[in-house]
Amino acid sequence: MNPVFEETSQLGTPSHERAVPALPLAGTALKRALYFEFMRLKALRSTWAVLAALAVLSLLNGALLPMEATEPGSGAGGQLPVQVAQLVDSLQFNPIGMQLPLSAWLLVFVLGTGPHTSEFSHGTARTAWLTVGSRKLSYAAKLMTGAVGALTASTAALALSAAAGSTSLVLAGQPQPDWWAAGGPLLRYLIVMACLPVLAGGLAACVRGRVLTVVALTLWPLLVERVFGLTVERVLGTGDFSDWLPFAAARAAMTGTQNPDGFTEVLIGSSLTPATGLAVFCGFTFLVACCGWQVYRRRESP
Repeated sequence: MNPVFEETSQLGTPSHERAVPALPLAGTALKRALYFEFMRLKALRSTWAVLAALAVLSLLNGALLPMEATEPGSGAGGQLPVQVAQLVDSLQFNPIGMQLPLSAWLLVFVLGTGPHTSEFSHGTARTAWLTVGSRKLSYAAKLMTGAVGALTASTAALALSAAAGSTSLVLAGQPQPDWWAAGGPLLRYLIVMACLPVLAGGLAACVRGRVLTVVALTLWPLLVERVFGLTVERVLGTGDFSDWLPFAAARAAMTGTQNPDGFTEVLIGSSLTPATGLAVFCGFTFLVACCGWQVYRRRESP
């Protein structure tokens, strides 16, 4: 039955009745869910602490950029410009050497695992579902808020690093690198950063624990993925299985090196092209998010 609103005249008597559709306008419920998740993240001290730390590290990262240009050359100050591969690696917080960008370690565990685990550990899940309207909207809003938050923070961090780096190079009397050439790898880096909270959120919903999720997302890209890939290759006799593993594919997507040397390729762990690596990682993220939803929708709230 549609609700009925009555308009009252200035004398206080109903003047006429007008039927209003019972269903909300398209997008209203999702907007409410997104606003709820945004306000919850905004109220956490850990969110602001992580963002402050990321801002400081971004400025420091840019300030140290002149140290990458140490080779003698004919450029300003007798030095060559910072190479594109070095520039990309620096602005991405060294994802090849660390196996995952430093910015990911900071953002993922706050924006990805926190919203999914805190509501159950603090017994606020039912309140969230009632406020938002449904579990599906609550789950979708968590993933979308994490993705948008990570993308926004990573973009701002890139801008800070680039501005600080450009200024530092000018003050040091060194030539500017080819910023435009770094655009492609940096764009793929931002897409990977947007996917990581979705991946973490889906995994947190599956394992139902923040600590286990953090341990898994720490050990898997650092060690377990390589051991797992080598084991499967030896058992099945496939020589390129490791190339298609998710975090190796993500590193292949973010690399700014056209023809990496042997050591760099070992650190990357995949010989896929950047576009293929990005597609593999995005597909894996979508799969984990879907699995997380199947667990989340059946989970009982304490």
